[in-house]
Amino acid sequence: MKIRFENSMPLAADYLNAFGSAEGFESGTLTPEDLVDVDVLAVRSTTKVNADLLNCANRLALVATATAGYNHIDTQYLQQQGIYWTSAAGCNAQAVAEYVLSVLANAHLSNKLDLQTATVGIVGAGHVGTALSGLLDALSVRYKLYDPPLQETGDTRTFADWQAILACDVITLHVPLITGEYFPTEHMIDAAVLAQLNAQQLLINACRGEVIDEAALKTRLLSENAPTVVLDVFNNEPGIDQTLLPLIWLATPHIAGHSIEGKLLGTQRVYEAVCELQGSTPELTLDDFIAPPDAVELPALDSSPESALSLVLKAILSVYDISEDDRHFRQGLADQVAFTFMRKHYRVRRELAGHQVEAHSPLPQAAIAMLNALGMHPKTV
Repeated sequence: MKIRFENSMPLAADYLNAFGSAEGFESGTLTPEDLVDVDVLAVRSTTKVNADLLNCANRLALVATATAGYNHIDTQYLQQQGIYWTSAAGCNAQAVAEYVLSVLANAHLSNKLDLQTATVGIVGAGHVGTALSGLLDALSVRYKLYDPPLQETGDTRTFADWQAILACDVITLHVPLITGEYFPTEHMIDAAVLAQLNAQQLLINACRGEVIDEAALKTRLLSENAPTVVLDVFNNEPGIDQTLLPLIWLATPHIAGHSIEGKLLGTQRVYEAVCELQGSTPELTLDDFIAPPDAVELPALDSSPESALSLVLKAILSVYDISEDDRHFRQGLADQVAFTFMRKHYRVRRELAGHQVEAHSPLPQAAIAMLNALGMHPKTV
């Protein structure tokens, strides 16, 4: 079996070499001739898989992307050619949910909102929305779910209507980009929706840039009583509209899902797809590659009689603080080459469960319960 894989997939060679000839390639360098006699093509979102690229693919049986999204793959063409394709749906759901949690922690600790009284409106209750609701449950933060397509399938969770979501203190978007179909999501946040939001509300987009009408957003942010906005995704990436950035509270270069666990899970899913193609049982698991939890020392948590929630939010920011990514993004962004570079060379970021809190004096029982629910399992040292 001959495999070509994108080098940005972590540990791809370790996973795929056992199948035969597995050769990596740099993003943007793959040519149609490179796919002659290739059985499996494994990519991330920076490689566009379409008829032009596959012009010489005489033996291709599987295209697997190590990402949750698959907008970079012409799935219709693959189906026409009888080529099986698969994505790593949900591989980065926890990472994206924790990105949102970092936003909320920053907002609470900077007095932009009070998570003890706020309600979070989660638009999209799939992999990411479900992961986020679990994190909010761990912190006893109220939320409402909105997902009409899932609701119609008989999902037994409680769903809110659209107007109830627009009245929430926080509105966070986690839907796929759907155009011209039932329940389209392109520009679901348009001028009419933005006009209903006010300065006491926080709008977060960590799914697809086109879900928000950026022209309408810019107009709204330049007007009175505008909401606070956090964007990880933009229209026309990587050539984004940089004039939007000064109007946004926090901005990052499409890295919400870029935890090391999320990326490795994407590679794991590719490996499992190749196993299925070959008719073999997967032998490798994430546990073969993931390191034990890192220790996080938090002596600052013991210095004042803060609420349990504030203590835990500080612990979360000690693991991942989105404001650091925002700062690096604004300092480094000069053109679309820089946008792509920052995504490709993003720092190593582990998820909350990859850390154990070490406190220097006993924590409140409520804080211990929250940290345990987040998978951080605190101990006193």
